[in-house]
Amino acid sequence: MKDLLTYTDRVTLYAIILIAIGITLRYFVGKRRFNRCGIAGLQQFSTYKQALLTTALERLLNIIATLMIGAGIILYLIK
Repeated sequence: MKDLLTYTDRVTLYAIILIAIGITLRYFVGKRRFNRCGIAGLQQFSTYKQALLTTALERLLNIIATLMIGAGIILYLIK
């Protein structure tokens, strides 16, 4: 019985960690986007290559963060 309790506690801990990391990733990506905005509200990049790489990386990080949040919620619900 003791092993079962520690298992559910670990699953809850993993779920909370996944949700926290996912929210933190989404926050930092959003903050970076906000800080790149100019007066008109458009994002400003120094080169076209930087714009492509940055937007692709940020999209990937947002997808990963969303999956982490979803997995954390699912883990928490099925504990």
